[in-house]
Amino acid sequence: MAARRSTGSGVLSVLVGTLLACAASAEEAIRTPAQWLEAMDGAFRTLDYDGVFSYYTANHRQRIAVAQETQRPGQRTLRFGSGYYTAARLATFRIIHKVVDGVERERIIHLNGPPREILRTGDLVASILQPGDELLDLAGTALRSPHARVFARRFETAGDYYDVAFSGRDRVAARPTVRIDIAPLDAHRFGYRLWLDEQTGLLLRSELRDFRGTHLEIFQFTSLVVGAGVATSDLEPADTGALVRQITEPLAPVAEAQSVAHGWRVRWLPDGFRLAEAASQSPLGVAGGVRTLMFTDGLAAFSIFIEAMPPTGAGSVVSRRGATVALTHRVPGRRGDQLVTVVGEVPVATARRVAAGVYEESL
Repeated sequence: MAARRSTGSGVLSVLVGTLLACAASAEEAIRTPAQWLEAMDGAFRTLDYDGVFSYYTANHRQRIAVAQETQRPGQRTLRFGSGYYTAARLATFRIIHKVVDGVERERIIHLNGPPREILRTGDLVASILQPGDELLDLAGTALRSPHARVFARRFETAGDYYDVAFSGRDRVAARPTVRIDIAPLDAHRFGYRLWLDEQTGLLLRSELRDFRGTHLEIFQFTSLVVGAGVATSDLEPADTGALVRQITEPLAPVAEAQSVAHGWRVRWLPDGFRLAEAASQSPLGVAGGVRTLMFTDGLAAFSIFIEAMPPTGAGSVVSRRGATVALTHRVPGRRGDQLVTVVGEVPVATARRVAAGVYEESL
């Protein structure tokens, strides 16, 4: 009798598992991977949520040149060295997002290291720092969290340069998820694995990998509240006598970007990358200002910064934190040598080729 009961229980378990698998397959059939990505993009902008997430970056062993930069009014210094460097960093953040009277409001709190916050109301962004924070010495430096990088995505053209497919189901932060793989079709981009909440489409976990499959970055929610449980009062910053600094104004849209570039062009870009935004700023201590050009393929993005060569000069710098590479290159300009810096989520070889192709049209 016990054997029969056990056999019956096993058959029931198999039947239930089969039914759940069929239901899951039906849900996947209703939404294509591209539609899941569109749902993810909309979910982070329109839903109310309050969660804690961890963000891991790994710097893998490579030969690099390390730069330490300090900017003060009228002064800019650069110090360089070289060597082997390996490190890993794990940071934790809390994010509160809520749509209030039709306007997105967001508060991101750094839970590791010095107390720092980012506040956003619509397109207006401000950072909150404590007196003595080292970021106060970096004029024009925007305090950002990985949330801005991870979720500021547009996927309309992703299918042209990536293979997007379902890769299974899982759970993250005790919530059922659909798992999607995004594999690049060439060597100029990285690959992603995403875990999307079945109920809301929110991105609950992401892994970014290089062409070898090595993890460069891992993002994951560890707790999450969605909907009515998100309190408007939690959007207000902590009252700790901190200093508030407005982050640099938004970049110009693509229609205005070419005029901001002021004659600077790029000879080569990876297929699919297009100029999306641009800005021209004049931080303290930077003669002639800094031009910023941002390019994206709909998923990955990188920026090119063009500025006058510092009085102390600058060498070639290549560094990588997680998926983000920073590379400098000297180029001639009408008003003397310029320092070109490429920063973004592309392989080092790609960033190097982009930087080498930056030029001023009249030369």
